[in-house]
Amino acid sequence: MNEELKEQIALFRFGVIAALINRKGLGWGEREQLVRDIIGKQWQIPGTVRTSIGRATVRRWISLYERGGIDALKPKVRRDRGSTRCVDGETEQALLQLKRELPEASLPVLMKVARERKIIGYEFSVSLQSIYRMFQRHGVDKHHDPPVDRRRFEAEMANDLWQSDCMHGPKVMVDGKLRKSYLFAIVDDHSRLIPHAQFYLRENIDSFRDCLIQALQKRGLPRRLFVDYPEKKQMPKFMSIFLLDNEMVSETSA
Repeated sequence: MNEELKEQIALFRFGVIAALINRKGLGWGEREQLVRDIIGKQWQIPGTVRTSIGRATVRRWISLYERGGIDALKPKVRRDRGSTRCVDGETEQALLQLKRELPEASLPVLMKVARERKIIGYEFSVSLQSIYRMFQRHGVDKHHDPPVDRRRFEAEMANDLWQSDCMHGPKVMVDGKLRKSYLFAIVDDHSRLIPHAQFYLRENIDSFRDCLIQALQKRGLPRRLFVDYPEKKQMPKFMSIFLLDNEMVSETSA
């Protein structure tokens, strides 16, 4: 920031607070009205795109002027620009090294580890935002390792594997009686398409069979079918018939 811009900013700030400074003996109500007029107005502020001024800013400018005149209203360049205030160089380097060791750790977790390793004390009060900006400046806020594929197993093609399951549904009124419903569904593992899903009043093999037959009529024959039954032998004969050239995978119920 050059000296000319600093002068412009100081003069602007003085112009904003001049009415409050020059008119001594203002009552509280008059002074408060002047402050409200200032903070409620849109301004063209030199050196920034902001257009509003807060109450605390007005008070700070008045205090600066009373202590040092118009020169005190010039913006000061931070001597610690490019570093984190309240963090000494040794602590900063130790935190940076810890971040490189634990690139996946969140900031709260990282600070907890830093305290456990006595890199910082429990009285350390620098905000997480300040620590994050420090990491940004040093380029350690993001790790550059290729992402790990954490997806679960997925079949390679549509109709390669169907999965079936049943879940308890809401109670419904049937013939004047409240009865439990059950949702049977068939899901294609690769595409996540649902060949068929339907609510039934019984959680039994007949309901499953009806759901599966409708799925087969709509989408054809899968190569494999995953069913939530303990043993193959518990499945009816029609399963053996349509799976002559296919595979049925069963899962033991918990």
